[in-house]
Amino acid sequence: MLLIVALVLLAACAWLGFEMLRLRRANLALRAGNAESEAELKRLQSTQSQVIHTTKLASLGQMVAGVAHEINTPLGFVKSNVEVVGDLLDDYRKLVKQYDAAVQVCLQPVDLIFNADKASLDKLVKHVEDARRKLFEARAAVEKSPLLNDAKELLGDASEGLTQLSGLVQNLKGFSRVDRDGMDSMDLNEGIECALTIAQHQLRDRVKVVKHLQPLPKVRCMPSQMNQVFLNLITNAAQAIDGDGTLTIDSRVEGSQVLMDFTDTGSGIPDDVLPKIFDPFFTTKPVGEGTGLGLSIVHKIIKGHGGSIKVRTTPRKGSTFTVSLPVNGSGPSAADAA
Repeated sequence: MLLIVALVLLAACAWLGFEMLRLRRANLALRAGNAESEAELKRLQSTQSQVIHTTKLASLGQMVAGVAHEINTPLGFVKSNVEVVGDLLDDYRKLVKQYDAAVQVCLQPVDLIFNADKASLDKLVKHVEDARRKLFEARAAVEKSPLLNDAKELLGDASEGLTQLSGLVQNLKGFSRVDRDGMDSMDLNEGIECALTIAQHQLRDRVKVVKHLQPLPKVRCMPSQMNQVFLNLITNAAQAIDGDGTLTIDSRVEGSQVLMDFTDTGSGIPDDVLPKIFDPFFTTKPVGEGTGLGLSIVHKIIKGHGGSIKVRTTPRKGSTFTVSLPVNGSGPSAADAA
């Protein structure tokens, strides 16, 4: 009997030892798996940060291309106007010289008066009459000349062009914070206006922009990321419109939320595509023409700021993207801001 009990105890001890060894091996395997998972997670986070950074650079590149186009137009007519003003001033200088020559002709008879006989006086009178006529004609030409007015008008146009350039540079200064992720209080309407200026080369002569921007409280956010959101939504709307169309932008406050609608009259989004539009790398554009990251990054940024983005669409009629942000949001976390 004691022998049987001893054998049972021995078998139990052996089983317990085997089970402990199995659990230890499983624990080691689990730890190894966790370490591998952590390494994979870090790799994915690093990859995600690189993708977001690349998208930011792409947005910056798009912005620079638009700004270059916008700057080139006013610079062109400023340069042209200044050149024309130079020619006008040369022409005006010629008129002044003609007037000076006429004055000199009028002064010549003075020397003849003191030594003049009757024949000379008759000749002198004729000379004076001719000189007076030339003087009056030269004076009238100077007074009636449109050259100075034309020059002033052209300089006014040039000044307006320089004012446009100054405004564009100011917008660029605000928008160029694509690589600055500092938190700040932002007027979202100003961000929308800035993005519209940057995207103007894609909208002009084709897409009419209608704005209904109500006064908004400043929202604490990352302005660089909000600028990226607005530029992406405006660009997507422009690309969705085949030919002429309209982009309507509304902003308003509802309760504790700031809402912004971006409505285009484009092609709309098919039902089978709609669920995928915020997925990373999903795009309906031809290979090489889109990364599929624009709306994905927009979605990530808005979510990171505690907001939401929704879309309403009708195929062949257009789409509305609605961005909602909390007025008193705390901004994105470090992970979301990566």
